[in-house]
Amino acid sequence: MVPGESSAIELVRYQKLPKLLLHEHLDCSLRPETMLELWSKIGFAHAPANLASSVVTLWTAGQRQLAAAAYQQFLQAEASQSLSRYVQAIVHHVLPLMQSAESLRRITFERVLDAAADGIVAMQLRFAPQLHTDAGLSLSGVMDAVIAGLEASPMPVLLMICSLRHEDEAMAKRLVDLAIAYKAHVRLFDLAGDEHANPGVPLWWARQAARAREHGIETDIHLWETDEPQDQDIDRLAEYGIERVGHGVQGDKQGSLLLEVCPTSNLVTGAVASIAEHPVDRLFKAGKRVTISTDGTLFTAATLSDEYRLLTETFAWGAPEFHHVNLTALHAMPLPEQTKAEIAALLRLAYFESC
Repeated sequence: MVPGESSAIELVRYQKLPKLLLHEHLDCSLRPETMLELWSKIGFAHAPANLASSVVTLWTAGQRQLAAAAYQQFLQAEASQSLSRYVQAIVHHVLPLMQSAESLRRITFERVLDAAADGIVAMQLRFAPQLHTDAGLSLSGVMDAVIAGLEASPMPVLLMICSLRHEDEAMAKRLVDLAIAYKAHVRLFDLAGDEHANPGVPLWWARQAARAREHGIETDIHLWETDEPQDQDIDRLAEYGIERVGHGVQGDKQGSLLLEVCPTSNLVTGAVASIAEHPVDRLFKAGKRVTISTDGTLFTAATLSDEYRLLTETFAWGAPEFHHVNLTALHAMPLPEQTKAEIAALLRLAYFESC
């Protein structure tokens, strides 16, 4: 067998397995080729000044696939080494392309197609609507465009609205109001952003998260991706009934919280030095409620199948581990019980009776 062939075979096998994806950002999952097409419509003169000229040269020469691959490599470098750089790459290279209803609809539609091709059978897709209003879209207009992108989805897709750490309670209240208005599609309310710059569990957000829960909207928070757990934050999570943590890989005080672990993303941002040092295997073996996600496919160039292959190669994970993390994810998703039962049967068949 030639070098790399075994790894490629494993990837194809994982693509065929049903998987659930809890932690995925819409603005971290664009197709690079779509991005370049949108930049070309806007005009490359309006693209970030540091966009590699070689990428533009390839694109204008009609070498679209080569240009897309080069752009993704460029973006990976831009987003690497820290969460702050990751966030800034989104601000400069992604958000300008997500300011029209048509772009939002297309990007959402393509993400769902790509997820289905990777074997995803249910997913949660999070985004911050307030970041897509610079060209005149209202918050409702943003929601309508994203929902339109879900119309042909072959799987359940639950939307999650993100408040941001540098914002305030007034904006969080507007977003909870929006989530309530679109409750048929929005099932979760999140806090995202640069944790190191704005650490902990802000009281203003926790109050609005509690209001969301009163209306049947579950809550999630990006936490302990870069910073160690603090007792006051653990106490606040308990006080406000917040049981889901995005990433949650730092420290050892996770308790019974649900952890949405994104291994490759943690490598890109420098949260861990190497996959061998990633705490995911230790957390799983300690009985923590671990799930596996991508965070986004753009800056990591990794699908959920890639994540599974990485965990197999590094920690020898197999059918029992992957079945367990998928069941954990399934139990956490606010889906109808009949849908959950159908997915549970699908997982059991795929991971035990067919493997």
